[in-house]
Amino acid sequence: MDGARGAFIAIEGIDAVGKRTQTSILRSWLGARGLTTRTLSFPAYETAIGREIKKFLAGTVDYPQEVRAMLYAANRWEKKAKIEAVLSNTDVVIVNRYSGSNLAYGMSNGLELGWLLHLEEGLPVPDLVLVLDASPARLIPRRGERKDSYERNIGLQERARSAYLQLASRFGWTVVDADRGIEETGRSITSEVSKLPFAQK
Repeated sequence: MDGARGAFIAIEGIDAVGKRTQTSILRSWLGARGLTTRTLSFPAYETAIGREIKKFLAGTVDYPQEVRAMLYAANRWEKKAKIEAVLSNTDVVIVNRYSGSNLAYGMSNGLELGWLLHLEEGLPVPDLVLVLDASPARLIPRRGERKDSYERNIGLQERARSAYLQLASRFGWTVVDADRGIEETGRSITSEVSKLPFAQK
């Protein structure tokens, strides 16, 4: 690092689309090129707010959609200082789910985009947002037996997929076809990451 902020990459998409797998693959690819890399993931369930999120996903408490969106955003605000610290001393930071998830799922639950954007305003902004796109119906076998309330709701997953594509078009996010298998999806991701300024040095 030369004192400049590291590159910040967010990997987004509906549940079970392969975000965790592709985050790991990308980290290995960057590391093989001599770049220091850190990964983060949201929700961060180990925090007080994260534990509250886990409760409503498990169905043990119920909150209005507005409260859920505020909790998701607050979970990132809890980690803002950590994100900034990691960005200051790492070449590339990859986050598995970030603000884009709150926008997509919030819209899918009937919340207004403008209101959702205000919740996230002031947080570090990714240099690249990659949206892994695949049909929710094809992802059902990946979910296993232990599903949270969002994962069980296929209608919500369909709406979230549509919202992600709308948001990608509006904000210039990069959509990656995740229906083509792990390796080919990974190649598409590294191709996009290679276009970032740090990769041109």
